[in-house]
Parts: sequence; structure tokens; C-alpha cells
Amino acid sequence: MGQKYFNHLPHIISMEWLLVIGVVISVYMAFNIAANDIGNSVGTTVGSGSLTMHKALIMGAVFEFFGAMYLGNNVIKTVGSGIINADILPATGAFIITLAAALWITITLIKKIPISGSDAIISAVFGYGLVAVGINNMNLNVLGLILTSWILSPILGLLIGFFLYYLLKNAFLEKVKDIAVKGRLEKVFSYLQIGSSAFAALNVGAIDIAVATGVLYYAFGASAGLDIKLIGAIGIVMGIMVAGGRITDTVGRRITDLIPSRGFAAQISAASVIFLFATMGMPVSPTQTLVGTVIGVGLARGTQTIKLDVIKNIATTWIVTIPACIGISAGLAILLNFSLN
Repeated sequence: MGQKYFNHLPHIISMEWLLVIGVVISVYMAFNIAANDIGNSVGTTVGSGSLTMHKALIMGAVFEFFGAMYLGNNVIKTVGSGIINADILPATGAFIITLAAALWITITLIKKIPISGSDAIISAVFGYGLVAVGINNMNLNVLGLILTSWILSPILGLLIGFFLYYLLKNAFLEKVKDIAVKGRLEKVFSYLQIGSSAFAALNVGAIDIAVATGVLYYAFGASAGLDIKLIGAIGIVMGIMVAGGRITDTVGRRITDLIPSRGFAAQISAASVIFLFATMGMPVSPTQTLVGTVIGVGLARGTQTIKLDVIKNIATTWIVTIPACIGISAGLAILLNFSLN
């Protein structure tokens, strides 16, 4: 309804100032989404005792940075121009979308509950699109594929996590009776888990950079977008090191009790699912995927090992995220539209 007004704002505010504001929002978003998502890379490693929190955060920061810089292009394209074509999305719209998602992630981060940054940013894109460009000008086919990937990724993660740990348990772990041998076996799994966490961090970085900067990347074009991408990757590192420990503790310790063999099964399962969908350009939720695999591993041990109160709390937040981000983004767009009249 207000597309013509949104397109006029770049003439009121210089492009230089818009770029500065874009960088600030990008870093803010990257900081928050990385603090939220680092638990998906290293949470099980910390929860099983394979690495201390400090070492795990350093490792996660390094690998997420490289994943953000070199593996995120397909997902950036989907987030930045897949639903709303970049030709009809002004820079101010990109600001509104990114800020709306970042504000919501901040609220949930303070409450120490993991959510999906992908859910937040895609919902914000949809909310803005409803107000600014109209539903007929959005690519609903791409939106449908994204929604399908959100459903499939945790289910696939749960199934892979369940069957992988079930096989490990019955083929190796339960056949070893000697306590010393079991200890050595778990030590081997601790190294495997560290490797799987590094692999997961690469893929989570690819998702996070798209969530944090994808819309801004296409709004400003490739040249300025590359600078935003780099600054966003730095913001990811900052978020991990400053605030990443909060959600890492939730994912790693509160959902189910983990030892290295269970942590490895959960982590490699999640990393494989995230890699599959990221390669296809789908902004799946690393949080939802990993929670699915952790639940799968817990189910392979027995339902009594799953901490259902934590899962219920997380699920409630996920359900609220989509309408909340649609509402925040649409509300900001309406406010801007009225301010320009």
C-alpha cells in the first residue's frame, strides 16, 4: 500500500547515511543471531564435556566466520531476493526487515531460550511484504519451499539422530563391558565430536550470515553488499564471544544429558542436515534441526531422558516467533509509511 513512499526515502536521506545505518543494523543482527545459534555448533560439545565453554566458543567463532564468508551465497540469495525481488525492495525496507528480526531475537536471547533466526528473518520479510509490496508481488513458491524445509529439517534430524545413536549403542557401546575400554571409547568420540562441531559451525555460519545480511546485501548491490557481508561476519564472531555462552548452555546441558558418543551422534546428524539444505539455498533453522537430533538421540536412550519442560518452552517460543516478527515488521513498515505522508 505504501510502496511509492518507501521508494522515496532514499531521496530524503543520503545513500551514505543509509549505508551507515545498514552496517549498524547488520552488525546488531549478526551479533544477536550468532549468540543465539552458536549453541547449535558447539552446544553438545560443551554439554558432553569434550571442550570447555571458552575453547568451544573460540572454535565456533573461527569456523562460523569462514562459513559465513565462503559458504553462504546460496542462502543469501534466497533470503535477499527469493521472496521479494531485489528490484522492488528499497534499502529502507531492508532496514525494517532486519531490525524487526533482530529486536525479536534480542528479547528471546535475554530470556535464554533458543529460537530460529531463519524463522524470524523470513517472517519479517513476509510482514514487510504484506504492507509494502503486496502479497501478489511476493514469490510464494519460494516461501512455500522455505516453509517445507522448516518442517522437514527437524524431522529429518530427529530420525537421523535416533537411528545413528541406536546403531552406535547396539553395535558398539553396549557390547563393551570393561569400564576402562568404555572410557577410551568415549575419548575417541570426544575427538570425533569436536570435528563434527567444527563442520557444523561452517554450515551454521552460512545460514547466519544470510539471516543477518542477506536482505541488506541485495538492497545495496554486490559491491557494498560484500562490505556488509564482511562486517556481518565480524559481528558474528563478536556475538559468539560476548553472548554465545547463554544459549550454548541451554542446548548443551538442559535438553538431555549428553556424553561424547551421544553428543557426536546429535551433532553430526544436525550438521549433515544443515549442510544438505544450505547447499540448496534453504534458510533452515540450525536450532530446530539440532534440537530435533538431540531429541532423537534422547529417544534412542528412552523418553525419560528427555527434559520435556525445556522442549515445551522452546516450542512455545517458536510458535510465537512467526506471528511476532510478521507483526513487528509490518508495524514498522506502517509507521514509516505514515511518517512519510
